[in-house]
Amino acid sequence: MDNVDEIKRKINIVDLVSSYLTLKKAGKNYKACCPFHNEKTPSFMVSPEKQIWYCFGCNKGGDIFSFVEQIEGLDFVGALNLLADKVGIVLEKGNFTKKSEKDRFFQITELSARFFHFILTEHKGGEIAKRYITEKRKIKDKTIRDFMIGYAPDNPTILMDYLIKKGFSKSDLEKLGIITKSYKGNFVDKFRDRIIFPIKNTNGKIVGFGGRIFREVKGMTLPKYINSVQSDIYDKSSVLYGLDQAKEAIRQKDLVIIVEGYLDVITSHQAGVKNVVASSGTALTQRQVEILSRYTSNIAFCFDSDEAGQMATKRAMEITQFSDINVKAIKIEGAKDPDELILKDPSLWESFSSNPMPIIDYYYDSLMKKNNLAETTEDKKKISQEFIPVLSHLYNDIEKAHWIKKISYDLAINEKYFIEALNKVEKSKNQVFNKKDSEEKTEDNFSKIKISKEMLLLAMVVLYPFKIKELIEKTNIEDIADVLGKNVYNIILEWHNGNKEKEINVEYIKNKIEKESHAKIDLLFFLALNFFDGISEKDILIDIDSLMQDLIKKRKDKRRREIEFELVSIDKTKDKEKIKILLRELQNLI
Repeated sequence: MDNVDEIKRKINIVDLVSSYLTLKKAGKNYKACCPFHNEKTPSFMVSPEKQIWYCFGCNKGGDIFSFVEQIEGLDFVGALNLLADKVGIVLEKGNFTKKSEKDRFFQITELSARFFHFILTEHKGGEIAKRYITEKRKIKDKTIRDFMIGYAPDNPTILMDYLIKKGFSKSDLEKLGIITKSYKGNFVDKFRDRIIFPIKNTNGKIVGFGGRIFREVKGMTLPKYINSVQSDIYDKSSVLYGLDQAKEAIRQKDLVIIVEGYLDVITSHQAGVKNVVASSGTALTQRQVEILSRYTSNIAFCFDSDEAGQMATKRAMEITQFSDINVKAIKIEGAKDPDELILKDPSLWESFSSNPMPIIDYYYDSLMKKNNLAETTEDKKKISQEFIPVLSHLYNDIEKAHWIKKISYDLAINEKYFIEALNKVEKSKNQVFNKKDSEEKTEDNFSKIKISKEMLLLAMVVLYPFKIKELIEKTNIEDIADVLGKNVYNIILEWHNGNKEKEINVEYIKNKIEKESHAKIDLLFFLALNFFDGISEKDILIDIDSLMQDLIKKRKDKRRREIEFELVSIDKTKDKEKIKILLRELQNLI
C-alpha cells in the first residue's frame, strides 16, 4: 500500500469535510451548503460509501485530496503533506520526486527567512534596519516575530554562501530567485540592504519574499519593493500575504479586507484588525478571489488613494462581477493608506475598517473627484466613458436605474442618453460572450463537463417519470440554459406527449441524442444515482420539488429584472397604460 492509499484508508471523507463544514445526513449521504460558492440551498454532497464529494451548484468534485486542495488553496503535494501530518504518516520521499524537490525549496526559504530574521533581531548588522522598523514604523518586537520580518545585509553573496555551505545548489537558489546574475555574469544575492517580509502559503510555509528599501542610496534610484520570482512553490496568482494568520479572523468576522502593502497588513494586525490580507505585490487575480471566497463571501478593498489605487479598485470590480461575492470598499481619510493612518491613530483604522461602503459608490465618488466634480464638458465625457462600462456589469436592474438617475442628475444630462450608451455597451458585451460560447460548444472536452441544477432536475424526473407531467406544466424549454439540457427537455416533452409504451430511462435519452453527448449523459446519471442512492423516496421527491422551484424562481427573477429595466426606460407621460400592465405583471411575479 502506498502513502496515498494509506491516507485514504485512514481518513474518512465525512470526518474531513465536517471539520470544515456543517454536514446534514441525507439517506446514505450528507449535504451542506457549498464552501466554494455562495448558496442558500445545499448543493454540496458527500458520499461516505464512495468517499467522494460533488457540488451541483459550481460543478466541483473529487476525493479527500482534491477537497483539501480546494479548501486550503494547495497543490496535490501540499494536500498530501497536510493529510499525512493529520494521520501521522511519514511520507516516503523516494516515491515523490517532485515532492522531494519542493521539500528542498521549502528548506531553502525557511533557512533564508531565519537568516534574515536573525540579522534584523540579533546581529549588529541589522541595527539600523531594526531602528527603522521599531522607531519609524512603530512595529513591536512581537509583531516582528509573528511575521518573521528580517533584514538582508548589503553584502553581495552573504546569503548565497550561507546556503551553499548548508548543501544547496546555485541552481535551486536561482530557481527560487534567492540569487540572480549580476551585469558581470556572476551570481549575487537578489535581496540586499532591504527589509524582508517572508510570504507564506495558507499552510504557513514560506514560499517567497518581499524586500523593501528603507534608506536612499546615493546616485541610484531603486524600486521601492522587489519580490521573489514565480516558482514551483510560489504561485503569485494564488498566494495572499497574511492569509495564513488572517483566515480565522476572516471566518469570525465574515469579512476579508484586501490592502496593497505588506506593512498595511502587519500594522493592521498589530492594531487588532486581523482580517486583513494583501495581494503580494501583484494585481488581484480571480484565483485569489476564489481562495478568499472559501472563508467569506464578503470582501472589502482598501487601496491607496492615488491613481494606481483607483486602477486596482476598478480591476477588483471587474474580476468579482461574476462571483457570488459582496464587494465593498473602505474609504479612509487623512492618510493615503492603512499603514499611514495607523501610525497616526490606530483607533481610526478600526473605525474605518468596520464600516465598508459599496465599492461602486467608492469608485463613483473617486471618479467625480478625479474629474473636477464634472465642471466641464470634457470632465463629463471622461466620467461617462469610465462609469458606463462599470454600470453594465451590475446584475441588479434596480441598482442600474438608481445610478442612471444619479449620474444624470450629477452631470445634468438627460437619462435617455445614458440608457442608450448602456444598451450599446451591453449589446457589444453580449456579442463577445455569444462568440465565446459558440467556440466553447465546439470543444469536446470531457474534463470540462459541468452538471448544473437544471440538468440534475432533468435526470431526476427521468428516474421518477411520474414527476414529468408536473415539470412540463410548471416549466418550459426556455428555462433551460444548457444546450444539451434543451435537447433532453425536448426528448422528455416528446415522450410525455407521445407514445409512452417505451420506458423513459438513460438508454432512451442516449438513443435520441448524438453520440458525442453520450459521455455527458452517463456522467449526469451516474452522479444523480450515486448521490441520491439510499435516500428515501419522500426526501428525493422533496429535492425534485426544490430543484423545480429553483428553476421557476430563476425564470421569474429574469422576467422581473426585464420589467424593472423597462419601467426605467419608457416615457412615463406617454405610456401610462403600459406602465400599469408592467406593474401588474411585476406584482404577480413577487
